Amino acid sequence: MKRTNSCLWLCILSLVSLNVAAEVKFGPIITTEGVQKTFYEARADYYITEGDILVQPALKKGTKATARRSGRWHNGIVPYLIDESIPDRARVEAAIAYFNGQTSIRMVPRTTESDYVYFKENGTSDCSSFVGRMGGKQNINVPAWCGTGSLIHEILHALGYYHEQSRPDRRKWIKVKWCNIQLKAWFNFFAAPFARKYGSFDFDSIMLYPSYNSFARDPDKPTMTKRDGSTFQAQRRGLSRGDFEALKQMYPAN
Repeated sequence: MKRTNSCLWLCILSLVSLNVAAEVKFGPIITTEGVQKTFYEARADYYITEGDILVQPALKKGTKATARRSGRWHNGIVPYLIDESIPDRARVEAAIAYFNGQTSIRMVPRTTESDYVYFKENGTSDCSSFVGRMGGKQNINVPAWCGTGSLIHEILHALGYYHEQSRPDRRKWIKVKWCNIQLKAWFNFFAAPFARKYGSFDFDSIMLYPSYNSFARDPDKPTMTKRDGSTFQAQRRGLSRGDFEALKQMYPAN
């Protein structure tokens, strides 16, 4: 524990003294759970945290979240539009078909709905999404490399899921290897205290990042392990049994 804390504080002090993460900000953001404070990174025309979660900074004092029904989609119906410039639309359509065929969620082409998701072409950058129904048009960024499994992951974000490794109770299940995380990326591994948790920690969840990932200082070493020190994989095939159960809890009326 002492070594973990010393590594974490070393990262924080290094960031401050060396100004390594000038693009990283800390402040209030609008979430479906209200205005919360967290770390996030500024990109060209949007803000992001945890590698793929889009956030909206609360820049004005007194800003309130646009949450309705705690950010859930009414009756589990999610209107959508697909950017015509996205190459290989079939991967997006396959992700949509997965939800329509395997869950009670219904994704329907948008007509006049004011709240909807927009699958937006994003070059070769990140595959990312807001968490929950934010109100109005909300993007799901689709770069060229983002496949159907990753898009299922992003749609689950839009439905209200956070990452499995950012659960408030994650310390019971995993250890974060702070010393092997790039200084500019350490904030991506903080737990999200405002993230709602459903069921037990699920190592089979499609929302879990793997032990070995692109945030590592040494790619041959893990950034996260199980409590016993063993590593774990990530899967992007589809919802796990735990994911399905969580979805039922989030959308019980469906």
